[in-house]
Formats: sequence, C-alpha cells, structure tokens
Amino acid sequence: MDNKRDLILRAAETIIATQGLHNLSMQKLAQEAGVAAGTIYRYFKDKDDLIIELRKNVLQLIADKLFDDINLGTFNERFKRIWFNIIQLGREQSHANLSFAQYSQLPGVDAPEHQAFEKEIFKQLHHLFEAAKQQGIIQPLHNEMLFSIAFEPAVAIAKRLRRGQIDCNEIEITQACELCLMAISIPSKT
Repeated sequence: MDNKRDLILRAAETIIATQGLHNLSMQKLAQEAGVAAGTIYRYFKDKDDLIIELRKNVLQLIADKLFDDINLGTFNERFKRIWFNIIQLGREQSHANLSFAQYSQLPGVDAPEHQAFEKEIFKQLHHLFEAAKQQGIIQPLHNEMLFSIAFEPAVAIAKRLRRGQIDCNEIEITQACELCLMAISIPSKT
C-alpha cells in the first residue's frame, strides 16, 4: 500500500476516534496527515470514498490479526485461537477499535459491493466452518448464525474489558470461550 494513502487512512482514523466522524473534513485530514489537501484527492475521490476505503482497510487489519495461524491445529484449537484473537484485538486501545463502530454504521455497509468484500475477507472463517459442518463437528446452521453464536460474545466481552466495565480473569475468559464452542458443537456420542 502507498505510504501516503496509509498515512491518510490512519489520520482519518485518529480524527474519527478522537473528534467523531462528523468532525472529519478534508482540511482537518490534510493537516492531521501532514499532506496537502489536493494529495488526498489523488487517493480518494471524496469523503464517502475515503470512509468506504477506511472501513475496508480496518476490516483487512482485523482479519489479518484474527486469522493469524488459522490453518494450524484441530477445529477446536483454531476456534479458540480466533476467539482469543478477538479478545486481544478488542482489548487494544487503538483508534481502529474506537472508531470502527462509527463507520461500520454508515450508509453503504449493506451495499452488495461491501457485503461481497466482507465475505471475501472472512472466507477463511467460512471455510473453517464449512469443513467442520461436513465433518459433523458443529451444528449445520448458516455460517452467519454460527458466527453470531460463537464469536459475538467474544466481541462484547473484549469491548467491556477495554472499557473497564467487567473485571474477569483468564480462567473466566477461557470458560466463556468453551461455552461458545459448546454452543455450536455437536455433542460427541460416547
């Protein structure tokens, strides 16, 4: 990725996280990024395009962190690694975490192009779940339903940990992970 483009995206992230999306202007963005205002338009046609690209960029960064070593181990080991990656990522006090909720709610998030991008970027997770369903390891539910049951609790826990709203130890976090795994698993017949 072009360094100036990335610099502009990180500056936009900072402004959105610290001042709110409504305060993002190309003038402020140029100042924060340390570039001329015209430079922004070399990379983004307008503010809407910038937001779309920022949303995609943040999703890519999240996917890269979540899927670290996704192909190593059993389904259960891979599931737990992703689950704890969500916890770790959510605990971070990054501008991406602070601002993602804002621009994930913007118009266009439900557009077919964006939905296709999300499906492509999270295809490894789809593959993991499809393989586990074929092996009879997890419930034969739609992947989006499985994601909600399995991973949305991790997102909520991580958010509450970051905000200091809950205080729990690693044993409790591990128990929560096990409960999410059990919720989607097909009990073994012994």
